[in-house]
Amino acid sequence: MNIGCSIQSPAFRENHHIYLAQNNSLDLFLEKLKNDGVTSIEIRKLDRVIDEETYHAYNQSIQKIWDMGLTITIHGDLTGDLEGSSFKEIYPSMTYILENYAKYQDQLVITLHALSEKNQPNHASVEELKQNTIDRLSDWTKVIEAEKLPIYLALENNRSKEKAIDPGNSCKVVVEMVEAVNNPHVGICWDMGHLYSNLIEGKELQMELNDLPSKKFLEKVYHTHIHALNDAGKTHFPLTQDFDLPIEDYVSALYGVDYQGVLNLELSFDRYEQEMPVNENILISVEKLKRLSKYKVMEE
Repeated sequence: MNIGCSIQSPAFRENHHIYLAQNNSLDLFLEKLKNDGVTSIEIRKLDRVIDEETYHAYNQSIQKIWDMGLTITIHGDLTGDLEGSSFKEIYPSMTYILENYAKYQDQLVITLHALSEKNQPNHASVEELKQNTIDRLSDWTKVIEAEKLPIYLALENNRSKEKAIDPGNSCKVVVEMVEAVNNPHVGICWDMGHLYSNLIEGKELQMELNDLPSKKFLEKVYHTHIHALNDAGKTHFPLTQDFDLPIEDYVSALYGVDYQGVLNLELSFDRYEQEMPVNENILISVEKLKRLSKYKVMEE
C-alpha cells in the first residue's frame, strides 16, 4: 500500500516556508518526503479555473513531482458552471496533467467535496445540493467514459460545520450519493479526521463514537485523508502521541475490504505552532502508516 502526503497550494506558487513544512524549497520538501517513504503527492487543491501564471507554477511543480519518481493525486473542485464534451473543457486547469500523466502513472484520483452552501440568504436545501452533486458527478462520468480516461472521482465525507449546508457531512449520505451515481469511476475519499471529529461532536448520522463506517462505505473507498485532532478538536494534525485518531482501527477496516489505494496524510502546516518539529512529526506519521502497511503484508 502506498503512502501519500498532501501539499497545500501556496507551496506550488512560491517558496512559502510554512506550507513547505519549514523546508527551504519544494525540491527539498519533496526529497525529504521521498526519503521518508512517501510515494504519492496530493495536490491540495487545484481549482478548475486558475490564471495563467498560477497554471504554469502548478505545472512546473507537478513535473518536479513526476521527475522524482512520485505520482500525484488531486484534491479537486466540483463548483462552477463550466461545461463541455471533454474533461479539459470542464476542468481546464488539468490540461497539462491530462496531456502528460500517462508517462508517469496509470490513473488519476480526484477527491471532491459535495456541492454545499454557506451563509447564503437564498440557500438551496440539503436535498437540492445532494441531487446537484449527484447530477454533476454523473455528467462528469459520461465525459470520462466517452474519452476512456482512467480518472476516478472520490467524494469526500466532510466535517459538519455549524453554518454550512452540506450533504457531504456524513458517511451515510456520501454513500447514498455515490450509489445514486452508480458508476465505477465514482467512489469515496474517506477523510478519517473529519469522521472522527463528527463522532466526537455527536454529529455523524447513525454512528456512535467507536463505530466504523458501513461496509458499503468502505468498499467504495478510492482514496484517504488521514489527520488527527488536537485537544481543542481541531483537525489536520500529525499522527503523534500528542494528537488523537483511532488510526489502527480505521486502517484495519480498510484492510478488511482489500483497499489498494493510498494512505494519504492531509496535514495543515499553517495551523501548527512555530516551535512544533514539523518534519519530525511528518516522519513519525509516515512511519506509523508504513508499520500498519507491513502488518497487512505479514498477515497475507
